Amino acid sequence: MKSSSKPFEVSVTPSAPDRADNIPFFQSLRWRLSFWYLAGVGVLLFLFAAVVMLGAYRVLFLSAAQRVEGASMALQSYARAGNPLFGSASVVEMLSQEGQLNQFSGPGLYVEAFNPSGARINGSSNLADADLPTTGYRPWHMEGIAPGEWGTARTDLGPVLAHWHIISQNGRPVATIYVAQSLASVNQTLGAFATFLLISFVGAVIVIVLAGVWLTRTAIGPINEMSRAIQDIGGSDLAKRLNWQNRHDELGRLAAQFDDMLARLESAFSRERRFISDASHELKTPLTVINANAQMLERWGERDDQVRHDALAAIRNESAQMARVINSMLMLSKTDTGTALAVEPMNLRAVVNDVAGSLRPRAAEKGLTLETRCDGDAYILGEPGLVRQLVVNLTENAIKFTQSGGVTISAGAQNGHAHVDIADTGSGIDAESLPHIFERFYRADPAHSRAVEGTGLGLAVVRSIVRAHGGDISVKSSVGSGTTISVTLPALTLSSEGDA
Repeated sequence: MKSSSKPFEVSVTPSAPDRADNIPFFQSLRWRLSFWYLAGVGVLLFLFAAVVMLGAYRVLFLSAAQRVEGASMALQSYARAGNPLFGSASVVEMLSQEGQLNQFSGPGLYVEAFNPSGARINGSSNLADADLPTTGYRPWHMEGIAPGEWGTARTDLGPVLAHWHIISQNGRPVATIYVAQSLASVNQTLGAFATFLLISFVGAVIVIVLAGVWLTRTAIGPINEMSRAIQDIGGSDLAKRLNWQNRHDELGRLAAQFDDMLARLESAFSRERRFISDASHELKTPLTVINANAQMLERWGERDDQVRHDALAAIRNESAQMARVINSMLMLSKTDTGTALAVEPMNLRAVVNDVAGSLRPRAAEKGLTLETRCDGDAYILGEPGLVRQLVVNLTENAIKFTQSGGVTISAGAQNGHAHVDIADTGSGIDAESLPHIFERFYRADPAHSRAVEGTGLGLAVVRSIVRAHGGDISVKSSVGSGTTISVTLPALTLSSEGDA
């Protein structure tokens, strides 16, 4: 009987077509990367330019101050050496001689002497009619220059950096000498250098913008391409892949992982479609039978005792079958969703003996033997109900498909693992069906024959329980020689076993 239910399909429709290309400008990752890249590099360039400008300022002003300091010290030495008797008249006379101060001046370097009352004594010829101020200087000092009377001021000669010192004799000041360096050339040089830095900064920003746009386009372009490709992959066509095998960078690895995810989703959707289709078939048949017998009861139940008896029996049997299917599906759901199990120490030998004792009457009804072979105790951590269900399902399945001979259940522990083996003398399983026997609703009969009672979920439930307990399951079978299903579970350590 073939299922008439429609396969389950999922369709995903993008809510905004081409949304990778319709992102607002200020929300675009490309714009944000470009902006922060430009801002970061721009700040670094600005700080670099500021440091360079401060360095140039220091170099130029230090050079000017050293020139002033050198002339001032030479002038002091000359004045003192020229007056061995320190006569006041001789010092003033020497300073007042025409051209006497020119030897200490130079281009942009001015020298002028004043008496204690502030009257001009003499000055270098490059002063012409101008005078250096004796007041109004702003204090100035720079590391590397000897402390003293330093100051800057604006004069008729332009901005100057000046140093002054007092010539004393017999503890009495006789003259104050001012040495000043014009700052016009310094300011001009600094201005030209600042202009150069500004032009360089603007040029660097332009280059950075272009480079940033290129870099972000190179980095974000593949992401946009991936986004468009993902939009083309809907739930109804999970077979599509990005196939970026030629990229070996981070995006290439991301694309490979995305393709792997699609493969797993495609496999999962395929299993779900098959599961729902098979579940629909398994539940539809009992419901059909129940409905038909309910109609028979309604029409002839009161008049015919046999019809009533047969209809009730059919309803009872089909309801039980539906209950078995639902219980198996609930069991699968419990173990598949990763719900934490309420585990406790268990002895597999006790479980095997208990299950064998409860199922021997069923085996005897078919003329089969049901034996147990346990090599000592085998302790595990498991949920008692699930572990018992595991052994029950395997044993019932063996009895169901064995027509003569018997079933043997073995249990033991070895090398840190506990095992349960169920062997039967049935007809065996053909090689084509063997890989699929743990699939949900799978039966070796492709038509899902209902000749043998069952839900098709027993072995699927077993595999799910085994996986939930961190174990493994395997099967050995060949047509005509029976089947052996082996379950391996982690055993308790010796210390844990002793505690148990």
